[in-house]
Amino acid sequence: MTLETALRPPFSLPRLLRAHADEPEQKYHWLGKDSEPPRESQPPSGLGERKPEGEKSKYRPLGSITLGEVEQAMGLFEAQLIPAHDHWIAKNHFCTLPLKRIRDGRPPLIFGYVTACFPSDGHIENVEDLELLFPHRDAPPDLLRLHKDDISLYSDRHAQSHYLRVQVKGAAEDEAEFAGSEEMFHANGFQLDFDRGYYNLLDMNEQNQSAHPHLYVIGSRWLAAVPPSTYFEVISKLKEMLGWGKVIVNYHPGWLPTEIHTLNRALGLKYKLTKHYLTEPEDPQQTAVLVARTFKDLLGNGWARADQ
Repeated sequence: MTLETALRPPFSLPRLLRAHADEPEQKYHWLGKDSEPPRESQPPSGLGERKPEGEKSKYRPLGSITLGEVEQAMGLFEAQLIPAHDHWIAKNHFCTLPLKRIRDGRPPLIFGYVTACFPSDGHIENVEDLELLFPHRDAPPDLLRLHKDDISLYSDRHAQSHYLRVQVKGAAEDEAEFAGSEEMFHANGFQLDFDRGYYNLLDMNEQNQSAHPHLYVIGSRWLAAVPPSTYFEVISKLKEMLGWGKVIVNYHPGWLPTEIHTLNRALGLKYKLTKHYLTEPEDPQQTAVLVARTFKDLLGNGWARADQ
């Protein structure tokens, strides 16, 4: 016992600490001693607090947008939009907003697709902040941020939100199945336009196709009801529409009899073997989700083919 006590180091001496076998030894001191514990290394004052030189904001300044750019953006969707609400803004809707005239070169109004809004929707006087996608034909959209102080409440042009038209070619059964789903589509910024005819499709050509809707939901039962004398003409037109960049979704409930073909079969489209292959939602809810996802992908990549 005497020898063990003698071999112990004095309690007040600094000790060496090694957390793991492969880590270097570090000194530490017991509480109550004058020596201070080692301080963690810190970067010089100011480093890490500034943005790297040349880094840009993710928001495009309003003052960099010209009136001509606004007119071009609105022209891309002129034939696609239906007025929704005056003085009311909501997420997933296109909107036109008058801007306060500040001497930074900004245009008198702005147009875009609302991706975020606080509050999430409501009267324009109650909106605090919002984010817009400012669309381009051949490039991804710019992200804009507007504060309530940017929006003019006393302009001759008032705030306006819009729905995007979705042409639905459906049979009477299709229309009945979609009855009551309007609010689901409205929440995603779409207005369904039901039409059982086919003459407006046959009148479409490469020169006037931009005046027609860009998004189509076509029911298999509708195509099956087209008269035999016109059937192949309609099939040819649908193929042309795909070539022009029109988006076609095939509404095909899974319980339909086998004699009612999908559009993929009718048009000879095969997954990964042909340039185009249509998705086939089986109910209105799947259709609404699919249309919304497809549109956002189109807008995010640039509305390049919508008017060509």
